[in-house]
Amino acid sequence: MGQLQTGPRRPQGLPLGSHPLFATEDLDEARDRVAQVYCDHRLEVMGRAPLAAQHNRLDGQDLSVNVLTYGAKTQIAPGPLEQFYLFQFPLRGHASVNSGARGYEIGDGRGGVLNPDEDVSMIWSEHCVQLMLQIDRRALEQAARAEFGLPQGAPLRFDGAQALTGGEGRSFLGLLQFVISETQRGAALLGQGSALGRQLERTLLVGLLQSQVRLPVAGAMGLGQGHAPRMMRLAEEFMRENLGAALMIEDIASAAGTSVRSLQAAFRARHGCGPMTVLRDMRLERAWEELSNPGADTRVTDVATGLGFFHLGRFSEHYRRKFGCSPVETLRAALRA
Repeated sequence: MGQLQTGPRRPQGLPLGSHPLFATEDLDEARDRVAQVYCDHRLEVMGRAPLAAQHNRLDGQDLSVNVLTYGAKTQIAPGPLEQFYLFQFPLRGHASVNSGARGYEIGDGRGGVLNPDEDVSMIWSEHCVQLMLQIDRRALEQAARAEFGLPQGAPLRFDGAQALTGGEGRSFLGLLQFVISETQRGAALLGQGSALGRQLERTLLVGLLQSQVRLPVAGAMGLGQGHAPRMMRLAEEFMRENLGAALMIEDIASAAGTSVRSLQAAFRARHGCGPMTVLRDMRLERAWEELSNPGADTRVTDVATGLGFFHLGRFSEHYRRKFGCSPVETLRAALRA
């Protein structure tokens, strides 16, 4: 993880230091403070090293980013997590995990996700430092349905340790590193209720799913041929009715009753591009209509921002590419007519 690595034996230098939850050498306090944000659990110190627990935590809407160490070798037994999935990736040291009927090791570039309905116990090595993503169970299951076509009611299961040193795993860790580094610089990316924070959380969920579990996609599940025209009609009607709204692709897929991947595949088959590009063209066409039929108070800036174009230079560039003239030229020609 490069920048996420910290120097040996220096818990005060843990990532997310700007968001401390607690630091203590008291076993009962450490157990109680962790239980407040995770769940009740048994915590025991093994070996002779003293407990030096520290927990930094960044809260979002449906997930939290955590960095936790106990300093000492510890046994942790929470039982079933119930309400959340927990991704674990040791930045230092390693951990032995028993989850359900499986046992596995994480560390040295390998991480894993605990399923919420399995009995869990773990042993963390001395000086183990873990980067963890705690994710609301319903939010992750909904993302798996929307993005990958996981059937309604089908369980979302993670199976053991996965290497995250290349490909999608490396990209996912890079995104987590970006969130942490920006937070340490003072930028508030999560937990602010903003569209950026919402999209960033969604991207983290999708990145975790891509790097940790194989999911069936809608096309492999026998998606009916008659579904695509209806899907497209619902999606395009929703887009036209909400041209001024801050839509994300997940909103469109939900309105069309399908997954993001199925929606993207259907739009590429029909239009040769994704749904967000089609949405942009719809907005440009509406802008042309408004500028071609102006009122006394019509302004290019108002038309653009009312349709979700907040970067006026980019709006003008797309507009000229589509219509062969600038928005201002369209408006001036209409006012002279």
